[in-house]
Amino acid sequence: MTPSDAARIEQFITRWQNSSGSERANYQMFFSELCDALGVDRPNVNGSVAVVPYCFDKHLTIYHPSGKKTPGYIDFYKADHFLIEAKQGSDQSGKGTAKRGTNSYLKAMEAAFVQAIAYTRNVPSKPPFLLTCDIGDHFELWMGFNGDYGGYGARQDILLTDLRKEAIFALFVDIFTDPQKRNPEKIAAKVTREVAADLAELSKRLEGLHEPQEVAHFLMRCIFTMFAEDVGLLKEHLFTEALETRWLLNPKTFKPEVEALWQAMNDGTAFGFYGRLLKFNGGLFAEATAFELTADQLGVLLQAAKREWKDVEPAIFGTLLERALDTKERSKLGAHYTPRSYVERLVRPVVMEPLREQWDLVQGEVKQMLGDVDAEPTAAQKKKAIAVLEGFLAELRRVRVLDPACGSGNFLYVTLDLIKQLESEVLRRLEDVTGQAQLRLVLTR
Repeated sequence: MTPSDAARIEQFITRWQNSSGSERANYQMFFSELCDALGVDRPNVNGSVAVVPYCFDKHLTIYHPSGKKTPGYIDFYKADHFLIEAKQGSDQSGKGTAKRGTNSYLKAMEAAFVQAIAYTRNVPSKPPFLLTCDIGDHFELWMGFNGDYGGYGARQDILLTDLRKEAIFALFVDIFTDPQKRNPEKIAAKVTREVAADLAELSKRLEGLHEPQEVAHFLMRCIFTMFAEDVGLLKEHLFTEALETRWLLNPKTFKPEVEALWQAMNDGTAFGFYGRLLKFNGGLFAEATAFELTADQLGVLLQAAKREWKDVEPAIFGTLLERALDTKERSKLGAHYTPRSYVERLVRPVVMEPLREQWDLVQGEVKQMLGDVDAEPTAAQKKKAIAVLEGFLAELRRVRVLDPACGSGNFLYVTLDLIKQLESEVLRRLEDVTGQAQLRLVLTR
């Protein structure tokens, strides 16, 4: 973000923060000025061409299961980029959509999401980003590159003031100009090829020096360590830093020191001046054996460590390792692997669709319990709704999945990740009802 970008954003926030009134009166001006603040083009004049790909009040026909057709108007739309529905909340009763923080407000924002989902089914192709917006207050964001946005609880809340943050500013610029830059599968494919080449080279250099099983365990410990530091589970990129500043300069220190690191990760104890580490108790580091590596071998490992491991899809770790160790498959490493979307084609209908059907029923029950839109629920109503949500959460956490043909664990990982995403939605719904933040345990990718 340049100084001029920051100045435009600041001016935009100052002008719109805490606004109130009617979204119909404000939203086109708000989004036009948002475009200016982001430094992107404003939308086209509606009707300037036969099919307007980027405009306000995008007209479309909504087809209902009954065969009925009704007209619809998307507040703000850019084909293959985004679809936005706007509301205008207020900090006072009787103004705008509803008073923020009330049951009426929550239901109005959720209704905007439901309406937006209906629109996505009636445009030529589903946009990768879906947003609702409370003008002057915040955005609610869903990402759906695979066509599935999740439920209302899958949203990411972005305050208007968050646009000051460089990462959020860059995200919105990409949403408006090049959303595919944010496509997780494309990012993962690129980084995976780079990582795969590094692993293949290191595996080749270890070939014949150690037993294949020992090489496999060593490489998996290295892979997980590099991933852990990139997603913030390991402090201060200590593995990469040690490779660059200590082990590469004095290769003989690598084996004892990395074994000490892995032992500390296994036990959750202190490591040098980095202090106490998180405990990785899955058994991977229970046997913390490493190899003595040459400077050349450590150089390959350092090159791998500097990759963006947080962008690698963990579901393919097993496949990477299998092929790295197979001399016949090594040449294809990174060029051909099972993308996550292929795995989801089996996991979603078999595991997730039945769970989501139950979740839809639970959400309907909760809405009924909370009562009329215009009235705040009583303490008794909230208590019943919370009990239903916690009951479903307990049931979800008892789900067990068996993969009898488990090879590298890809299917089990993807299944776990999708279930954790649903768990996050349930916890978010509990936040909506209780008004208190829940501990959301979501796998970081």
